[in-house]
Amino acid sequence: MSKADRLGAGASFGQTQTISARRAAINANTSAPTEGAPPPVELPVDLISLNPDNPRSELGDLTDLSASLRDHGQKTAISIMGRFAYLQGNPGREHDLEHDTKYVVIDGNSRLAASREAGLTKIKVMLDDDLGSNPDEILESALVANIHRQDLDHLDEAKALDQLLKVHGTQEALAARLHRSQGWVSQRLALLTLTPQLKQRLQAGEESAALLRRVGKKKAEEQEEHLRLLKKKEAQEAADKKARAEQRAASSRKQQTQTPPTETPPSEPSGPAANPAPSPDYYAVINRSASDETAGSDLPKPRDEAVTVGRLPSRDPEALSELIIAELDVPTRRKLTELLVDYKIEETKRMRAEQASAAGEK
Repeated sequence: MSKADRLGAGASFGQTQTISARRAAINANTSAPTEGAPPPVELPVDLISLNPDNPRSELGDLTDLSASLRDHGQKTAISIMGRFAYLQGNPGREHDLEHDTKYVVIDGNSRLAASREAGLTKIKVMLDDDLGSNPDEILESALVANIHRQDLDHLDEAKALDQLLKVHGTQEALAARLHRSQGWVSQRLALLTLTPQLKQRLQAGEESAALLRRVGKKKAEEQEEHLRLLKKKEAQEAADKKARAEQRAASSRKQQTQTPPTETPPSEPSGPAANPAPSPDYYAVINRSASDETAGSDLPKPRDEAVTVGRLPSRDPEALSELIIAELDVPTRRKLTELLVDYKIEETKRMRAEQASAAGEK
C-alpha cells in the first residue's frame, strides 16, 4: 500500500518532482521537504499521537503558540509517521501511543498539542515513514528538527545527544551525523555532568548555559568555584570594554573641543594707510651727497646710529633689510624676496661653474 493510500488523501504524495542535491540534503536534515515536494495535507488532530520519545521532556506553556495558531493559522506543517511504521521501528511501544490514532508526530509535538489546546480540529502534515526504522533514528530525526529551531531545552538536548552517542560510538561520528563540530557535541554533553544544584539553576534560567558548558568539564567539587571565577572574569571584561568605549568617546569630545576654528587671515590694508608718506629723513638717506657716502662708506656704524643719521647702513645687512622692509608694501616685499631667491640661485650656479672650470685647468 502506498503512502498516499495509507493517508487517505489522494495520490498527491506520490507525485513528487525531481529536486536538487542541495535541497535533498536540507530536506534530510530538517525533515521538512519544501521545493519539489507535494504540498502538505490536513488531518484531524485526533488521528495523530504525540511522540512518546520526543526530545522535549516538557512541552511548557503553550498559551502563546495556541493563540498564534488560532489567530494567524499554521505556517509550517508538522512531520509525521504512520502508526504501523513507527511500531515497526519501536516494537513494544503500542501502549505508549494515544488510543485510536493512525499517525505519530516526529517533528511538531508542540504545534500538535497547541492546536488541540486552541480547539482546532485539523492540522497540516507531511507524511514520511522514512524518518526512522528504529528508536534511535526516530529520536535523531526529532532531535535534528529541534536543533535547527534552536529552542530545545539545554538538558533535553544533552540527554538526546547522550542517547545518540551510544549508537554512533564517538563524538566525531555523532557530530558528522548531525552536521556539527565535535566541540559543539562535547560542550552540550558537558551539561550532564553538572551538579544537581547547577542543573536546577540552569533550567530556572538563573545561570548561562554557555558558562555552565565550561563548568561541566570540571570535577563536581570544583564547579561552583570555577563558575564564580568565570563570572568574575566575564564581568571584568565587560567593565574593561565599557571603560574603553567611554575613553574613546571622551577623547573624541576633547579633540572636537580643542580644534581651533578656521580663521580668515586679516586682509592687507590698502589706501593711504598702507603706504604712509616717507619721512624727511628718508629722502635725506636717498639723496645723500657723494661726499657723505665717500666719507662714511669705509666705517661701520652701529645699527641705531646709522638709521638715525640718515645714512644707508651698507655694512649692516640686518639693519639695511629692516629699513627696506619697513618702507615697502606687501606686494613689493614679496617680489623683492623672489628676486633675492633667484639671485641666490644664479649666484650659486655661477660659483659652481667657476669651481668646475678651475678644477679642469688644474
